[in-house]
Amino acid sequence: MASAQFHVATVGVNTVVAIKDSLTHLACEDLQKIFNEVVSKARNKVVLDFKAVSSIDSQGLELLLAMHETLANSGGVLKMACLNAACRDILVVTRLINLFHVYADLPEALRGEA
Repeated sequence: MASAQFHVATVGVNTVVAIKDSLTHLACEDLQKIFNEVVSKARNKVVLDFKAVSSIDSQGLELLLAMHETLANSGGVLKMACLNAACRDILVVTRLINLFHVYADLPEALRGEA
């Protein structure tokens, strides 16, 4: 359940998806497929590791919103970890920073309750 752009791992009750490139329209289809597979296995706690992500485009933001909504409707949560300043600024400007659960690093996201 991984591709060249993503690495997926299970850590306790969380499914961690490490994104290995920018979250743009080029990556969204693959991330959607991975997300659908995770949800189909009744895994509803997803942590996205943004350590290698340099930017997010509008299609990436739309996908993040859809993922958040899907998980919230099933009692789950979408967490984001390791956002760089540019990605964090995008979330601030779009006011999505208040909607998403954003953590400074992966261990904090795995510990954090949402």
